[in-house]
Amino acid sequence: MRAIIHFRESVQDNAQRFFDDVKRVCQKIKGAELGVREVESKLSALEKKIVVSEKKSPSRMRVKEWFEKFRWGYTRNGLLIVGGRDAHSNEALVKRHMENNDWYFHADVHGAPHCILKSGKTKPTSQDMDDAASFAGVFSSVWKKGLFSVRVYAVKPSQVSKKAPSGESLGRGAFIINGERQWYDPSFQLGWGVQSTVDGYRVMCGPLSCVKVHAQHVVELLPGDKSKNDVSKSYQKWLEKQTPSIHVPLEELVSSLPAGEFVSRPLASK
Repeated sequence: MRAIIHFRESVQDNAQRFFDDVKRVCQKIKGAELGVREVESKLSALEKKIVVSEKKSPSRMRVKEWFEKFRWGYTRNGLLIVGGRDAHSNEALVKRHMENNDWYFHADVHGAPHCILKSGKTKPTSQDMDDAASFAGVFSSVWKKGLFSVRVYAVKPSQVSKKAPSGESLGRGAFIINGERQWYDPSFQLGWGVQSTVDGYRVMCGPLSCVKVHAQHVVELLPGDKSKNDVSKSYQKWLEKQTPSIHVPLEELVSSLPAGEFVSRPLASK
């Protein structure tokens, strides 16, 4: 900053004028610094919002696998179990996705989904068969009815037929079972958690013993008085508090549950 000296003024006047000029400049600098700090604060807040949004977006943009439009889960050994959601999806599942090496499971009660254990070239163990039977049981209508006990049978695909007896017809989602059946009395412990995928997270619901093996942030679901929507909201809030980077849509949580009312009990995360 240059100082201009007026020779017709006294030294004191020149000094006072110079002091006043410096004071004005300092005030402008201080105001500019405050403005810069305010802008930096706003930018920092905006960056935090962007980071949170980026963390949450992968789960919403996740590419789903074919079986996710059905009910699905895994045995403790990693074999896929798929079940229908309604008459239409029951029909589609059996007709389009059941293969010769698979096993068909069905609870012996009205309002039960058709379930398939996708074994492929792997021979299912007795544990796999038990897990698939439990899956078929927990997603049947018994939970809603408050029974929590049902027998489940298993047959090979060749025993499942759409051919009705003479003079009769089968409605959508109905099939005839031929031959002997393998019977199971499955456990009714229901688990719920999130499973990591290459592009996000997905909700897994099924037998507790299976969910604990394949999912994180697992809770046990018990009979209660909360609707599917309410218990899903509670779990979503709890999950985002545990791990803010994980977000799963509410509708995905709701649709993963069987019919009925619940309370949830958190287990230790993996």
